[in-house]
Amino acid sequence: MNTRRRTNTRQPKLQRTLLAVFPALAGLAAFSCVPDEPEQARRSSADGGATGETLFSNGVVWTADPANPRAEAVLVRDGEIVFAGANDEAAGMAGGDARVVDLAGRMLLPGFVDAHIHPAVAGLLGSKLQVIGSETVADVQAALADYAAANPDEETLFGFGFPGALNTAVNSAGVPGPHRADLDAVVSDRPVMILAIDAHSAWLNTKALEVAGIDASTPDPLPGVHYYQRDANGEPTGWAVESSAFWPLLPRFGVGSVEDFRAALSAMLPELSAMGVTSVFDAGIPGGEATLRNALQALAGLEKEGALPVRYRTTAYVDNPATSGAEAAALVGELRREFASELVDLHTVKIANDGTFEGLTAAVLDPYAGGGSGAVLLEGETFARLLGELREAGVDAHVHAIGDRTFRATLDAVAAARSAVPESDGRVVIAHAMLADPADMARLGDLDVMIQTTPHWAHDLAGSLALYSRALGAERGARIMRLKDLWEAAPLVAFGADYPATGLPFPQASPLHGIEIGVTRRAPGDADGPPYPPAGQSMALEDMLLGYTANAARQLRLDDQAGTIAPGKQADLIVLERNLFGVPAHEIHAVAVDLTMSAGRIVFSRNDGE
Repeated sequence: MNTRRRTNTRQPKLQRTLLAVFPALAGLAAFSCVPDEPEQARRSSADGGATGETLFSNGVVWTADPANPRAEAVLVRDGEIVFAGANDEAAGMAGGDARVVDLAGRMLLPGFVDAHIHPAVAGLLGSKLQVIGSETVADVQAALADYAAANPDEETLFGFGFPGALNTAVNSAGVPGPHRADLDAVVSDRPVMILAIDAHSAWLNTKALEVAGIDASTPDPLPGVHYYQRDANGEPTGWAVESSAFWPLLPRFGVGSVEDFRAALSAMLPELSAMGVTSVFDAGIPGGEATLRNALQALAGLEKEGALPVRYRTTAYVDNPATSGAEAAALVGELRREFASELVDLHTVKIANDGTFEGLTAAVLDPYAGGGSGAVLLEGETFARLLGELREAGVDAHVHAIGDRTFRATLDAVAAARSAVPESDGRVVIAHAMLADPADMARLGDLDVMIQTTPHWAHDLAGSLALYSRALGAERGARIMRLKDLWEAAPLVAFGADYPATGLPFPQASPLHGIEIGVTRRAPGDADGPPYPPAGQSMALEDMLLGYTANAARQLRLDDQAGTIAPGKQADLIVLERNLFGVPAHEIHAVAVDLTMSAGRIVFSRNDGE
């Protein structure tokens, strides 16, 4: 890699390796399909050029700027893009002391923006018991036994990743879902709480239920929507379904302190930089206001120390239908006044409005194949009133909607809210949109509703096609994740990994994996397998890139700073080892990120000379 300063001096760099910087996710390494790199290949720099000039030249520059879509060179001055265009013109504008990065034909593009991910929670979970990849109760028991033996001083054994198949399997008590007795058989003297791979339910042992004060007399948080599964005698089985049944338990188990989140974020965020991510939307830090404040305090500390490598946007989380829009907007305002900074902000209320197909809790218009239709948290007048109050306050809404009934209920509520409050800066984003009626998709433009979804789900991930076909019926199960239809119907579509709920090992949650899957609708690396149904839903590469850059930046209200390469924007840039437009589609996931720059500061570099 040919990188030089015109004065022949180089700034020092801070060497690191994956596990040195990211020890919290060491347990996930076994599931990675990414080859190990030499130790000297992975580096970050805290001093990498936020002041002074950096000239990127001789490259393939994809700008995401319709006014100037392609360039050869980019000049950065004091953290800001000042020019994108021809090599000679850029060189003429650069000062004599400019740092020069010779792209040598490599690709330069805007930093990736992940429009829906959970870094704080993911980092927290990554440092605990991992059962990702388990398929049976016995698999989980074996992992728990090993972890308990290796961590005798942990007061609560907290884990992540039990498979969705256990949600519908009938347990020894004769009801669906995991059972506390199976955890008790391994650990009975300490609380055990393991989250499902989709993070929409939790599995507790008897000791954890005792510590949490949950017994036969405990009312469900939201009967039929967020609840404790029970046996024939009304006793909790240990399966807590949907967010308000288990996320509020974190503080009782001593999980989610400022120190926990600091360690989690310190581990997670550098690895996002290594994936080329320069901005993130943390789509919910559940567990209550105190837990959210702890995470924001941890972020503030990292930013103060110059250790926050991304722009970070997050939300206030609503999973209680009794919460009003005015209350949620007031909390957003209060937290913004306390924590908003150059890199950290929140302007959104996250509404967890249904569940998942794996748990049969996503709300559907027609019943599941085995009966039941899931449940919507908010709909009708209540939902319209909440959205109207958010519109009055100019606060955005990010609505989790997996099922088609939830999709329709959201659009109905948006229509009513817009009628009640015609003028507003507040936006509505429907997250996931895995199943939507075509007639409802056609309403997106008129209602100006944005879509955020996860292209990683648009392939047969862990047998998802068979799972959805069993849950929804073969015809309906084969018409989810219609990315192209959404792209053509919505005024804006943005992409994000939804990690850790994606159910993927962390390295596969990268934007490049998502981009390839969106283009091919096949597993990464699969050159000729059948694409995921329905037919005709493969995306153009350029559109996938827009969904991870300009569109995602707009969703995060960062479009005045990031998302495109244009003069006046912040220098959030990434260098890829190859030009994606010249790479076979099934190899996109394997293209390496050589360098990541955030606001002119190099936060990741794969090579010594750069």
